[in-house]
Order: sequence, then C-alpha cells, then structure tokens
Amino acid sequence: MTVPAPLRDVVRAISRRCGYAILDLRKSQATSLFLPGHLKELFQNSGINCVIDVGAHRGVYGSMLRRMGYKGRIIAVEPLQDVYAELCNRVSGDSNWRPLNIALGQREEVRPLNIYAARDLSSFLASVPHIEDIVPQAQVVSVANVAVHTIDSMFAEFVEGIADPRVFIKLDTQGYDLKVMRGALASLERIHGVQSELSVIPLYREMPTYVQSLAFFYSLGFTPTGFFTVTGHRQTGRTLEFDVVLTREHDAYLRQAA
Repeated sequence: MTVPAPLRDVVRAISRRCGYAILDLRKSQATSLFLPGHLKELFQNSGINCVIDVGAHRGVYGSMLRRMGYKGRIIAVEPLQDVYAELCNRVSGDSNWRPLNIALGQREEVRPLNIYAARDLSSFLASVPHIEDIVPQAQVVSVANVAVHTIDSMFAEFVEGIADPRVFIKLDTQGYDLKVMRGALASLERIHGVQSELSVIPLYREMPTYVQSLAFFYSLGFTPTGFFTVTGHRQTGRTLEFDVVLTREHDAYLRQAA
C-alpha cells in the first residue's frame, strides 16, 4: 500500500514527538536512529552521571541526551568561538549543562586549529588531498590558535560535587580522538564508557585508521556495545565515518550483579 507523502510526513512527525519512529524496512535505514535508545540503556546500566562532550559544536548531542531523559551533568567542550556562542545560547537555563571554550588533547599546549567552512570539519590535523570530493564545504577558511588542556588536568573540575562520578566521554574531534584519550589515562578508573567517531575513509593526514582506533580502546579495557553509521561517501555510498560506543569490559554486567 502506498501512503500519500503529506500523510506519511504528518504521521512521522507525530511519532517522533512521542519518541517513536516509523521505518520503511524495504529501504536502507541510518543506524544513527538507534543511538539514543542504545545510550539510554547503557547510561542506566552503568550509572553514568557525567558526560564529557568533546567537540560539542552547537550542542546537538547534548540536546539528544536531554530528550532521551538523561538529567546528569554535561560538560560541553567547544574550541571555536562562533560555534561556542551558539552552544551557550542552547544551554542557557540548564545549570547542569556547562559549556567550555577550550580544546582537549594529549598535553597542555597551544595549537593551531584549521577552521573549515563546514565548522564541524575543523581539526588540528591537515586534510587529505581532494577532501572536497568526499565531503562538502571542506575548505579551510582560517586558522586559530587555541588552548589545549587534558581531561586529567581538568577532571576534578568536571566532576566537582558528584559523590561517585561515573563518566562517559563522547569524542568528535575530526581525527584527534585518541590524542584526547591519551590525556585521560590517569582518570580511567572513573571513565565507564566512550563514544568515538571513527573514519573508514580518512579525511585527515596522520589520523589513525578505525582498526587502529578500536585496538587502542581495547588496550584500555573498552569493548564495543554498538556501531552507528554517521556519513557515507557522496558518490559511492561507502561508509565514511561511524560512531562506536564502548564500555569497560563487563562493567555494566558487574554493576547489575552487585
């Protein structure tokens, strides 16, 4: 049966407002649709009460967490001045959602950040040749020196006032995710989950492959709980980037059994 497009759009809009989705299973579906539900269950099982949103951009991720019912602390880290201003507007009125205009990395330093026309592509790394053939608006429009801190150096500030911090780190740093995690090694005991954006087709020079990234997280004791496609190649449809969600091995199960 063919449903008229206007009626279909109305039904889908109503279902989304109620927290449901209507899917045509004959078509390829974006697996990112299932990320909020996956995180909700993981947060409940692992007792997550603090999310460090690294590469928060305009706060879309934090808004998703609030819609799924997460009421704990969100530390939203965004180094770009213009994007940070929009982030501050979004978090206004939510005292447990705290924006910071810094970058996070492996060491304390000041580094030049390549700012792209598409702000969410901005990176400390140089892009691969012909990146514009892979993703739109991939032109560097300016370079800004930004202050870089480590999670370890700021961890006490991030979790201040939380009696038993159980932290989840979301990483979206355009090829710099592992550098951020290397700056959090002294805090691993309190980090119970990670979400990282991995590239199948690298967009930046010197960034790790997705295989290297998964091996690194595994070496820290994290294992995947879900994979969610982010973007595909414009011409070929191949997966370009995906989010992986990981927890410390058996962490949620041990908590449930306690």
